Amino acid sequence: MLPNRLRISKETSEQLKYIKSKTGVTPNILCRLAIAHSFKDQKQLKNKKIDLDGLEFNSYTLFGNHVKLYECLFQQVYGRLDSKEAELVVATHIAEGVKALKTVKSLSDLAR
Repeated sequence: MLPNRLRISKETSEQLKYIKSKTGVTPNILCRLAIAHSFKDQKQLKNKKIDLDGLEFNSYTLFGNHVKLYECLFQQVYGRLDSKEAELVVATHIAEGVKALKTVKSLSDLAR
């Protein structure tokens, strides 16, 4: 279901770079936190429009050893998605979750 390569929006990429400069946490780890924040809000984001002109990750870099876990999570919420739909859903969840992280100014803020 999840494609081997995933892109996120340019705006989200810029926000991730900013948060990394403040915390030292890499964008792939920040994306995992953003997905968790997004799912915490329990919104379905399947039909939102988003550009995919930003950072590109391979799925293993983005999800680590937990690729199958993330696939199951997205499948549980959205059902079967083709790889393009999955890329859009993941990018949208990351974008929504990064909005919750954009007030982070230090590593201790991120821990909260």
